Amino acid sequence: MRLVTVLAFCVALVACGSATPPDGIPSPTPPAASTPSAQDVYVLNFFGDEQGSPAQKPADLVISEFSTMNKLRWDKWGPDNAVGHGMLTGSWCLPDCLEKPYEAKVTLATPTSRQGRTFFTSYTIEPGDLQSAQEQGADLIGTLQTP
Repeated sequence: MRLVTVLAFCVALVACGSATPPDGIPSPTPPAASTPSAQDVYVLNFFGDEQGSPAQKPADLVISEFSTMNKLRWDKWGPDNAVGHGMLTGSWCLPDCLEKPYEAKVTLATPTSRQGRTFFTSYTIEPGDLQSAQEQGADLIGTLQTP
């Protein structure tokens, strides 16, 4: 009787399966969800494109309907943020800043997935002459458009 019980137990165990396949080699663990790499992060740029297009490290970037950064040099790009330096102009400082734009640092942040790509969705601008830019109404913190 004891032999029948042991055999029944073994048959039940095999029927239920086990964590190790019959060949004795465990299956690989599925890869964890990955975070985007620097090459996978974009900003939606409207410079020279009214519809906007995904861009990485653009030399010119329309930040908002009121501000544009030109001659950008990117110190860092993704995956969590991007930091660049360039020249800030905007409708808030016309006509003076067309001839003498503000030197400024821009930080893009808050990456979010949209239409199968990751886009930065927020910005912070730090002009060299912060007081003057604030007095003229510069939009220094805001939300970037996304598709």
